[in-house]
Amino acid sequence: MSITLPSFLPDAAYRVCLLTLKGHCDANQIDGALMCFSKMMENFNADADLLDVLINSFVGQNRVYGAYKLLVEIVNVVHLRPWQATFKLLIEKLLGKGKLEESMNLLWLMKKHNYPPYPEPFIRYISKWGTVDDAKEFLKAPSVKEYPTIGAYIHALQSFLEEGRHSEFQDLLYECPHHIRNHPKVSELFAIKFTA
Repeated sequence: MSITLPSFLPDAAYRVCLLTLKGHCDANQIDGALMCFSKMMENFNADADLLDVLINSFVGQNRVYGAYKLLVEIVNVVHLRPWQATFKLLIEKLLGKGKLEESMNLLWLMKKHNYPPYPEPFIRYISKWGTVDDAKEFLKAPSVKEYPTIGAYIHALQSFLEEGRHSEFQDLLYECPHHIRNHPKVSELFAIKFTA
């Protein structure tokens, strides 16, 4: 499909292309939507709105891994900055499919784009199905600072306890820095573990 509008109508051309892209997505024509998006990248500055429409279409067709690959490629090759909501949606969907590594990669990309940390779905996932190594890797990722916050450690430890995963709680606690292990809130969690 070729869309040619006079150069003095860039906003109108953009809107027509956006509607065409949405039409392809609504009709579950992903290949057509990808071609349309590619043309838009050639003719206009593709933006986060267009990428969001495309990613949502992939997700709507249960092509979550395809959406992930597309997002990573667009970010790394085209240097487009996706919306925070696009990252969040894809992280949640990937974790729902058990794709922790890919979700962590998106978390690092969010950090690279100066978005705030998004720990909630990771804590839920890791506390139910993850390992202590998963928790340690996660604790490295979301912090804007060099080291994870005390609150992040406490949240992860508490989540393991809430899921009844006491050995993982103890293993993670053992791996924590000394100042975390000796923190009063951690002592409270440890006391709760033994009274439960």
